[in-house]
Amino acid sequence: MGHPATDGGNLSGSTTLHVVLLDINDNSPVVSGSYNIFVQEEEGDVFVTIQAQDNDQPDTNNSRLHFSLLPGPYSHNFSVDPDKGILRNLGPLDREAIEPALGGRIVLTVLVADCGVPVLSTEVNVTINVEDINDNLPIFNQSVYSFSVKERDPGELVGVVKAWDADQTEANNRISFSLSGSGANNFVLRGSLLGSGWAEGHLWLPSDVSLDYETQAAYNLTVSAENPDPQGKQATAKVFVAVEDVNDEAPTLDSASLRGIRVAENGSQHGLVAQVIARDVDTMAQLEVQLVNVICTKAGVNVGSLCHGWFSVLANGSVFIRQSEAIDYETCDLVTLVVRACDLTTDPRFLAYSDNGSLAITIEDMNDNAPYFLPANKTFGKRPGVVHSFSQARDDDSGNNGAILFSILQVDFMTKDGATTPFQGFFRVTTSSEANVFTGSIELVTNLDSTLQGAYQVTVQAQDTPSVGPALEAKITLDLFTVDQSLRVRLQFSMTKEEVGANMDEITAALVQATRTTVYVVSIQDIESTARARGRSYLDAYFVFSNGTALTLDELSVMIRNDQDSLMQLLQLGLVVLGSQESQESDLPKLLIGVTTGLGVALLLVIVLMTTALLCTRKSYHRKLRAVKAAKEARKTAAGVMPLASAIPGTNMYTTERANPMLNLPTKDLNFESQSSSSDLDHMSLNSLDDNSVDLEKDKEITKNEPLHSPMELDTEPLGVVLSGRKMDRGGQHALPFTNAGLDTTDL
Repeated sequence: MGHPATDGGNLSGSTTLHVVLLDINDNSPVVSGSYNIFVQEEEGDVFVTIQAQDNDQPDTNNSRLHFSLLPGPYSHNFSVDPDKGILRNLGPLDREAIEPALGGRIVLTVLVADCGVPVLSTEVNVTINVEDINDNLPIFNQSVYSFSVKERDPGELVGVVKAWDADQTEANNRISFSLSGSGANNFVLRGSLLGSGWAEGHLWLPSDVSLDYETQAAYNLTVSAENPDPQGKQATAKVFVAVEDVNDEAPTLDSASLRGIRVAENGSQHGLVAQVIARDVDTMAQLEVQLVNVICTKAGVNVGSLCHGWFSVLANGSVFIRQSEAIDYETCDLVTLVVRACDLTTDPRFLAYSDNGSLAITIEDMNDNAPYFLPANKTFGKRPGVVHSFSQARDDDSGNNGAILFSILQVDFMTKDGATTPFQGFFRVTTSSEANVFTGSIELVTNLDSTLQGAYQVTVQAQDTPSVGPALEAKITLDLFTVDQSLRVRLQFSMTKEEVGANMDEITAALVQATRTTVYVVSIQDIESTARARGRSYLDAYFVFSNGTALTLDELSVMIRNDQDSLMQLLQLGLVVLGSQESQESDLPKLLIGVTTGLGVALLLVIVLMTTALLCTRKSYHRKLRAVKAAKEARKTAAGVMPLASAIPGTNMYTTERANPMLNLPTKDLNFESQSSSSDLDHMSLNSLDDNSVDLEKDKEITKNEPLHSPMELDTEPLGVVLSGRKMDRGGQHALPFTNAGLDTTDL
């Protein structure tokens, strides 16, 4: 360039100057454009070239650029080419590694500097948007959850489970819960979102479901958390639900502890006799046994409160004897304790008492009661083997303890003057029982001496027969008077014996008032309706004074007539006749003997007559039967001709020349007709005209078919009638040339 030079004298000069400008680093690099990049996590790569330039002299250090990353939260995940400015990621990008507040944006600062002096630089931000994908499963904050809930509380919240999904978008971190496992249908799990990938599930009891501790005390469940992953992956956790026991169950009584027991009476047993056991399935139960009622019975009949103080029941169920000496089998044989169990901690909403149970305590009888005699009843007589007195006794004990055996300890005879003499072997006693009343019947073993006048004092002992322990006994002395049976008086009444028995007390009182004696009634019997008597029943009795003497019938009649009041009373009670039993019964044996003898003689005569008639009838029948057979044979044979027949066994033999070897023998009457005791076959075998017995029925049939010209007279000789008839029918025939002695009727 030319530039003139002028001096002071206005002189100028010019020259050419060549000026060379030296570049200085006065321009900073300039980055063109902005950088906002989107990339998917895990899969996408970052490849960005930073476009920058420097206006300083090219190809000089002042314009040469150098790229670098400034340190930042995520700069270590990237690199930049220092010369070319290419930005790359060093590995897969994870959206979940980025601060959620950044929304997946990573801002990197790239420093673009020149190489001049001084170094000038420019910063440029590169925004990398990492897009979220559903690459994370939900995670529970606990692997096992333990909850508890009270039984019988429907609609209660059981517990809460929580899960988190690391995905940062709502679409990928939405969580839903599900419940599975045994008993899961008893629960409801409701989920809710908390934000930032968190969700919680509330475990509830439905309003219509209440758990029962006694049925199932715990539940093992599985809770699942899942998000809308197409792969269907889910996370799980265990949930343990413990059911808390509520005292809601009523207690029960153990039936085995209520089995009946036996307790001995009368202070024989003390202390603990039973243990009633109460049970409750609740875990917090506080039980006690309570006595509700006491039932006292004797032979099945309620006897009131007699046994209420005998036993006591403690709260722990122990049953003790409270009043051992008061326990009495005779007043109460069965004590029933009505008990129940009570749970003191039962929830007020539920029943605290069990059903009532009964403990039966059977009172065992001990032999603590001696036998005792009932009022004695005495009879009189002198015949051995006849009951002359009896005593009745009872024992309030039962079984063998109440069984009584009678025995005679001593027999003394007391005369009228008071002197006593011991006797042995005159009496015996037998024991019988009916309806718990034992009777000792005293019988005479031998006849008593009727010359002795007085009373036999018989000491009778009644002793029980216990299985264990000593026997108890009671004694009684009976006075048996030797009163003659002729002094027994019979009183007839117009009433039946039942009515007389019903009025016995009044009848006895009237007789005692009239006679001033002791009246011993022997028997009361009905009179047979066929008997000619004014009364319908009679009463036999003795009227004995204290000294053993008895009233006769006449004395009794006089005394009753003299006491008009007693007489009127007896008449009103149906008395109609006074008499002696001896006079009324003395002819009876003779009458019976006479009747028996007459009947025997009559029976014997009937037997003799029937036997004689039978023998006569039999003899006549057989005689006529043989005559009929002889007549039949005579009709079959022509006059003068003898049939050539085979010999009949047991008869005379005839030859063909009609010779009879027996004709020259003298005839002899064997007198068979008189032997009525012989059999039919014996008679027939001696008759030459009789057929064998086997043809008897055939001969009878032929005889019936042949007509007779005239009826046969029973008193006429049958053979004579037949022969006369033959002569009439066959008059033209010649007479027989000979006479056969075998056809003579005498031989028949």
